[in-house]
Amino acid sequence: MVDIDQNFLRRNISQINDKVQGIYLSLNFLPLTLFLGNLGGAWLLPVSYLIKIQILITSLFLVNFIIYKFARTPNVSKYLGILACTTVVSVIAANGRVGIFISYGFFPFLASLYYSRRFTGIVSLYSWLAMMVSLYIRTRITKQCEPFTAEIYTPDMFFMRFSIGFSIELFFTYLLAMMMTKQSQKRLKNLIDNIDSVNSMNISLAEKNIELEETQSKIIKFISTILSSHDLFTGNHVLHTQTYAGIIARELQEQGRYLADLTDENISMLCNAALLHDIGKIHIPEGILNKPGRFTPQEFDIMKSHPEEGRKILEVLPPIAGGKFNKIAEEVCLYHHEKWDGTGYPKGLAEKEIPLFARIMAAADVLDALLSRRLYKQPMSIDKAMEIFRELRGVQFEPCISDAVLAKRDTLENCDNYFKQEEERNNVTELAWWKKYHEYIDSQKQ
Repeated sequence: MVDIDQNFLRRNISQINDKVQGIYLSLNFLPLTLFLGNLGGAWLLPVSYLIKIQILITSLFLVNFIIYKFARTPNVSKYLGILACTTVVSVIAANGRVGIFISYGFFPFLASLYYSRRFTGIVSLYSWLAMMVSLYIRTRITKQCEPFTAEIYTPDMFFMRFSIGFSIELFFTYLLAMMMTKQSQKRLKNLIDNIDSVNSMNISLAEKNIELEETQSKIIKFISTILSSHDLFTGNHVLHTQTYAGIIARELQEQGRYLADLTDENISMLCNAALLHDIGKIHIPEGILNKPGRFTPQEFDIMKSHPEEGRKILEVLPPIAGGKFNKIAEEVCLYHHEKWDGTGYPKGLAEKEIPLFARIMAAADVLDALLSRRLYKQPMSIDKAMEIFRELRGVQFEPCISDAVLAKRDTLENCDNYFKQEEERNNVTELAWWKKYHEYIDSQKQ
């Protein structure tokens, strides 16, 4: 609250200082107004006196303007602006031909706009002192008389009589200004407390949203872990493609492509969606998924059903991020086997008929398939994989996506090496088990 309070007060001081500067600027035209009053017979003020007033006003205005523009703190301009205006009024009021004592009451009200009772009190005290000095000088340089009886007052009589009346009036003005300042401070405090309360709620909601997103990510990762228990390679595969999809998407972002879609938020959702792109394989028999050799045509047809099976599973996923994540997840799941030239499956979409995130996912999926070990093949080298991406540029993959893969060759190689070091030992035992399983199945068929 303190930070908000101080920031608000600083802005408020600057805004009121602007208004005071405008008031002070208008004072520069006061001598001209008095001169026009001379011409109209309202009063008789010597031209030399008006010139002196003009010099005083202009001098104070220039000093105040310089401080207003260049002072490091607006507090200096705050004090100088109002006190200078009060000084000008007191100098003009000291002349017996002009009566403007009521103007002193204006400055405490102006000071109350700064939300500071201390400042309002200082301005009120200075206004009273300036009024007393001006009144005292006025009694010494001009004769004063009662307007109805024409009784001539001595200077001391005039000063005593009017100083008491003016002081009482200014005192009530001071009380009213202080009351306004106090009420303004109270309203300001209530406003800031309300802002603090709203900000605290927003921070709490933001923290809960982050916690919810983390929980959702953990659940999604948990699902991919369950999937890995069904298929020797799919669990690691989705983790690999999560990394590769993020690398490719960020490279496209850095190249300035698809910036409206490739926001940081969407890329993050793509990476999480990558964990679910093969979720349909949970409906594929384990004997097909973990077959050491290549698929028969019938087995391949069954394998080709996993994108549609995955889409059906994801249809019942509760909305995440307002449904944006669900849309991305369904796209990468259903279309990650589509090809740029239209020869992919399950829909045979071509070029930009394929959703952007599915096009990125397709590249990540093939990249990991090339670099990773399978039951029926050894992993391919990074250079050989890059050669294939060059050959399939504009054929299986969108040209800019192939270019993004090629541009991140070294980064992808480092990731691949890390994955192999972490996983190879864990896969040996299970790989041997599945080989024995299929050997047994084949022997039974014979």
